[in-house]
Amino acid sequence: MPSISVRAAGAPHRFGLLAAFWLALLCTTSACAAEKLVLAVSRSPLSLPLYVAEERRYLAEEGLEAVLVDCIGGHRCLRQVLEGRADVATAGELPVVFNGFERSDYAVLATLVTAADDVKLIAHARSGIARARQLAGKRVGLTLGTAGHYFLDSFLLTAGVDPRSVSIVGLQPEQLLAALQAGTVDAIVAWEPYAYEATKALGMQATVLPSSGTYLQTFNLVSGRVQLQARHDALVRMLRAVERAERYIAEQPAQAQAILRRRLQMEPAAVDAIWPGLSFRLRLDQSLITTMEGEARWAMREGHVKARSAPNFLLLVHAAPLHSVNPAAVSVAR
Repeated sequence: MPSISVRAAGAPHRFGLLAAFWLALLCTTSACAAEKLVLAVSRSPLSLPLYVAEERRYLAEEGLEAVLVDCIGGHRCLRQVLEGRADVATAGELPVVFNGFERSDYAVLATLVTAADDVKLIAHARSGIARARQLAGKRVGLTLGTAGHYFLDSFLLTAGVDPRSVSIVGLQPEQLLAALQAGTVDAIVAWEPYAYEATKALGMQATVLPSSGTYLQTFNLVSGRVQLQARHDALVRMLRAVERAERYIAEQPAQAQAILRRRLQMEPAAVDAIWPGLSFRLRLDQSLITTMEGEARWAMREGHVKARSAPNFLLLVHAAPLHSVNPAAVSVAR
């Protein structure tokens, strides 16, 4: 069993470690079968806590047989939960918002990480785009209903460009680079690791437009209502494992980065470039509600949804499992 570093503060952490110890002591492979939990995990550096929790066996030590299913984009991961093919998904808050206009049979369990520079706007040199104002009249490829969609509008509005002056081309993340190379779009909005892969493939033909401070993205764990009721204990144990993983990331960043490089076949330079913008801390903050409410107003104002009223996002969060793990990590109204 790997060594465990225990923080002096926080009885919930000590309790979680003791619970894991007694579970391991009482359960043998013949007497205590692990509980299966299917996790739809976006192929992204933002999923690192789950990669660490699996590789360091934190999930297994919590008595979980965790099956991590890769998917490209949190919107697809969330779809697996909504279709009953996964118990938990990783997703940004935008897919939560867009689906919230149509259904309420899911909820956010916790925020895994916030990212200040995960999404990037990349133009091809032949387009002549070197600054935001030159995007007017251009075609920009992005994945609709995701962080990239909101990022572009925020980027344009900050630069004084009317978003309606830009032609949006809806593409899946894995289609963006090919479209930019073929010239069917002039620029793309991509998240990591696809943004780095695009800039590397284009070389000197790539122009990354500065966008610092445009958008602080949250990346979350989302589960279906059925699982929230029937799998509470398993979700608590999953969150305990994730919290241990995030402490490992904070205390052993070099080893955590090595796990990320292996998992996503990322180059060291790519990891180094994105690392400063990532904040790994398991929590459920009121600011998440505020962010989703603002994004819902944007979606209605810009005609991305037909609804005239926003969902009650307090009903789309479920704090009980995280509160059982670490009450101090929950500031959202309950």
